[in-house]
Amino acid sequence: MQQRQTIKILTFLVTTFLIIPACYGQYKISGYIDTEQKKTVYLSLLKYDEETLITENQILFSTQTDSIGYFEFKGQLLSDKDKLYRIHSNLNEAKGLQLVSNEEKNNYHNFIFSNKDTIYFLKSKNHWFSQSKNTNHTDKEWNNLKLFEEKLLQGYYEVKNREAQQQAIKDFTGKIKAYTNKNISHPLVKLLAFSDIKRNNFDLKADFEKNPDFYYNILNSLKSYYSETSYYLQFQDEISKISNSIVLQKYSFHKNLNYILGILVLIFSIIAFLLLKKLRTIQPKEIKLEIESSTLTNQEEKIAKLILDNKSNKEIADELFISLSTVKTHIRNLYVKLNVANRQELAEKFKNHPGISPNFNPD
Repeated sequence: MQQRQTIKILTFLVTTFLIIPACYGQYKISGYIDTEQKKTVYLSLLKYDEETLITENQILFSTQTDSIGYFEFKGQLLSDKDKLYRIHSNLNEAKGLQLVSNEEKNNYHNFIFSNKDTIYFLKSKNHWFSQSKNTNHTDKEWNNLKLFEEKLLQGYYEVKNREAQQQAIKDFTGKIKAYTNKNISHPLVKLLAFSDIKRNNFDLKADFEKNPDFYYNILNSLKSYYSETSYYLQFQDEISKISNSIVLQKYSFHKNLNYILGILVLIFSIIAFLLLKKLRTIQPKEIKLEIESSTLTNQEEKIAKLILDNKSNKEIADELFISLSTVKTHIRNLYVKLNVANRQELAEKFKNHPGISPNFNPD
């Protein structure tokens, strides 16, 4: 009985101290610096656009190398999600925090890492941290992206003409976007691809307006994986600023267009009003005559024209083959309709009338 209880206790202890801790991530970052002096090695957490920026508030931990240049970070305090880190050591402590990367020297390395990964840095003369072995798969995806970018940039460095440079930037951006859509699955690497595009002075606003799907795809994948972390929130803020800028630009354009159209409508209205006023002052008599003449019969119009041609009543009767009394009757009716008393007033009434050209001579 006691033996069974002892076995159960041992089983519980093994489960507690061996199996359960294995469920939690434990990272390890280690390696060597080829230097004769002891150095301080810094581990920093970076934002996605801080690959070449160094500040003290990025630093998480620091450690000293031993007598042979070995250093080590390990524990369970890093994020379980893949994030961007940097390991570096100052070449000259008197100059403070500095990042150096050239053909002669290198003192830092950026990498993607999580709480359950290990990375080991091999000893390398002058080029510290340049050779590493990282178990993180997302870091490998990022390295493939950087190799692709390096091949693209080799041909662009020789371009001198400004117009050709702009075309090269567009070409670079288009190929990076195509590569990202086809070959990259992790949201952090997509975000780093965006950072590389932004770093090349590319017109993000014009590209976003033309092809917003690329940017919203990154945003959605970041929201799904990183939720409310700085990666998602910072990128969301950038995209919101670009989107709002486009909306304000369109609003400003339409607002100015409405102002211009309003001014044009006002100008045309004033012109139309002035023309109408001018027509009313110039042609009232002609319009009135047209109205009055439209009430005359066909025979009355003929008699009016003959009167204006200085024809006598008898000549009018002979020409129209009617009696003299009939002519007089028509003339009376004509005078009444046109509100005139004699032939002279009749002639004055029809002066400059478009349908009748009087040759009336009272003398």
